[in-house]
Amino acid sequence: MKKNKKLSVLLREWHRDLGYLVIGITIIYSLSGIILSVRDLHLFEKEYILTAKIEKSLQEERLKDKIVLAFDKNEEKKELPTHVLKKSVLNDFELLEENPELIKYQISRKKDMKFVTYYKNSGELIYSISAYPTFINVLVNAHKSSSEDKWAYLALAYSVILFFLAISAIFMVKGKYGFRQRGIYITLAGVALVLLFLYL
Repeated sequence: MKKNKKLSVLLREWHRDLGYLVIGITIIYSLSGIILSVRDLHLFEKEYILTAKIEKSLQEERLKDKIVLAFDKNEEKKELPTHVLKKSVLNDFELLEENPELIKYQISRKKDMKFVTYYKNSGELIYSISAYPTFINVLVNAHKSSSEDKWAYLALAYSVILFFLAISAIFMVKGKYGFRQRGIYITLAGVALVLLFLYL
């Protein structure tokens, strides 16, 4: 009984100190997780604009090559953050709108918010790229880290600590509110909730 009590006290101390350690990490991962969960809504993205000028009144069949040339060595690209510059590649053209005033393309194979609008009367091109601001992009990349990234070490350590916090909680509380009485049912409810969303 005494040994169990000592183990319980030890686990409480570790649980407390490790809990304090991961408060900041948990806040960061929670925020980046929220951002990733609604990424298809583009709520946290910022619009970056590139402009250029080409010949007026071009027809749609000649326009794509002109657009690629116009933005290939565009000087404004130097002012874009690195992650936006990588995203600015003209990798696809999907015609969205054409009327006597303009031709508009979506420039993406995915659902990225990248558009080029050509104004026929002036020859003006506007390339609009929606992307995360740099400080948000860093958080998102940290959340999506792979084994090759430096963030992977932090993510692995964080995962191990969270696993310990979950398991140690089983042995910390005794009595009717302990794991064997009440905790096991709440834990099973949590597992069931995950399975529900996995197979819906």
